[in-house]
Amino acid sequence: MATPASRRGLLLAAPALLLGLRAAPAAALECDGRERDYFGNATLTDQEGRQVRFYDDVLRGRTVLIGWIFTSCPDACPLLAARSLEIADAAAAAGAPPRILHLTTDPRRDTPARLKSWAARFGRYEDWVLLTGTPAGLRDVARRLGQTVDEERPDRHTTLMLAGNVGARRWAKLRPDLQPAAAGAQLADLAGAPRLVDAATCAG
Repeated sequence: MATPASRRGLLLAAPALLLGLRAAPAAALECDGRERDYFGNATLTDQEGRQVRFYDDVLRGRTVLIGWIFTSCPDACPLLAARSLEIADAAAAAGAPPRILHLTTDPRRDTPARLKSWAARFGRYEDWVLLTGTPAGLRDVARRLGQTVDEERPDRHTTLMLAGNVGARRWAKLRPDLQPAAAGAQLADLAGAPRLVDAATCAG
């Protein structure tokens, strides 16, 4: 069963802000900056060969379904890709299409073209981002998401998926054997969570 998780206690507390001292746009920027600091903003490369910043271009304001794959994986990764598409389709049917995000654990071999060709085997989804980059950059991204990867052993990666509403700071771990309809419903629930409004605590 999926285990809901929120990022409690992961950000340093900021001094309280006096009421009326900051306008709403400034409050939004305050929380946005904290999220960027938490996730990092590493420059990675997507399957189209475009350089993207991890927080600014990939995560910010989105509901995401995240997993780790490598294209020469013979079994678990193809299953993970197929299940991700099923979950995303179920969430979309509930009115909350997520961004699917797959990060390679084998950046030395997984070029953008190779990632794009691999994804094409499983069908088309409008918002599916596959990322490669430097080994150090991908290790840092995984660490910030609570995972460990090793480009020397790309097969040693989690098969759990992370589902999250970035703007609401609401996250859950999804097991790959969870039924797509149930996982999609949980993802849709996450998507419906209210965005953060309080700049002092970055809480709703």
